[in-house]
Amino acid sequence: MRPFSRNTLQAVTALTAATLLSAAPAMADEMWDSALGPILWDSDLGDVAIWRLDDLTNGTVVRLYLPGLAADVSGGRGAYRGFWLAEGGDPAEACLTQMIAPDGMKSLFWGQVTLTFVRPDFPSDWAGVVGQCFDTPSMPLAGAAR
Repeated sequence: MRPFSRNTLQAVTALTAATLLSAAPAMADEMWDSALGPILWDSDLGDVAIWRLDDLTNGTVVRLYLPGLAADVSGGRGAYRGFWLAEGGDPAEACLTQMIAPDGMKSLFWGQVTLTFVRPDFPSDWAGVVGQCFDTPSMPLAGAAR
């Protein structure tokens, strides 16, 4: 199963949409709830924010790399384009080429991500889309701030 399979995301999109309006005060480490599992702002590398998703649907750890977001921690957040890498997946669904992230993580399981924050300040929910390998992002993914 792909880390972001179309069927999995379609099945849980309604749950995510229902939780998008619930937000809690921001902590030093921002966290969001998604239909796939919790997402944590794990670290920064320059202006690249690195998020960690513990995908509860298949037990895979997925990292999202969002250039520019780490520079916007004091507000003014908007839309970001980046990519995701998973630690593993179904060998039959691996990408044709390996992606190497800025922090050195390598994987044959990756794709693009685009997300937009609902509000410019934090904490804020966000909504976006992800894609597999070179595919244009089209599968929904959303996060509700904790």
